[in-house]
Amino acid sequence: MSVIVEASEAINVVIVDDEKFVRGALRTYLSQAPDLVVLEEGENGADAVRLAHEFHPDVMLIDIQMPVMDGIAAIRQIVAEIPEIRILVVTGHISDVYLKAALIAGASGYVVKDAEPERIVAAVREVHAGDCPIDPAVTHLLVADVRRSRPATRTESLVELSDREEDVLKLLCEGRSNSEIAASLFLSESTVKYHLVRLGRKFQARDRLQLVITALRTGVVA
Repeated sequence: MSVIVEASEAINVVIVDDEKFVRGALRTYLSQAPDLVVLEEGENGADAVRLAHEFHPDVMLIDIQMPVMDGIAAIRQIVAEIPEIRILVVTGHISDVYLKAALIAGASGYVVKDAEPERIVAAVREVHAGDCPIDPAVTHLLVADVRRSRPATRTESLVELSDREEDVLKLLCEGRSNSEIAASLFLSESTVKYHLVRLGRKFQARDRLQLVITALRTGVVA
């Protein structure tokens, strides 16, 4: 039986990538989800800015390396002019340099193009919900970069964690998704979300990514 989603509940999406094949694949993935609506496509950063103003989508999928205007510049301009739009970087470039540049510019998440279709669809929903999905392959790069930049001498964190919270945090820093954390610890996903909310409050982290970075920098997770 098909599921009918009210227009007010649908997540409106715009796809921007310079490769027509990639745009078509992403449209196919997203169009199969009953709660996602693809409004339009663009092929460069200038298109991204124009489409952001024309359609005001909930989420934009933007590549990084594109002609006319690159994705980082486009993200920076869109976030400055229409901050309510959430941006998910979908790229073939697995690089901590690109990741940090995209997040500094204002991207809300970062996944690779060869991720499973289900993962990309889930990332769109997570971004729309205010989460910060980062592909595990990219998370490892970011974690390594944070560890390299950590000072040799660290003061112990004053944050007190339960054993279960430590377990959840360690797996999160390994790039695990909520479902993977739940399976590893034999918990329900709702319980994992509960622990993540508590961890976010304890570390005063606004999203999963900041939680990971803070935990690593304070030495809570080695």
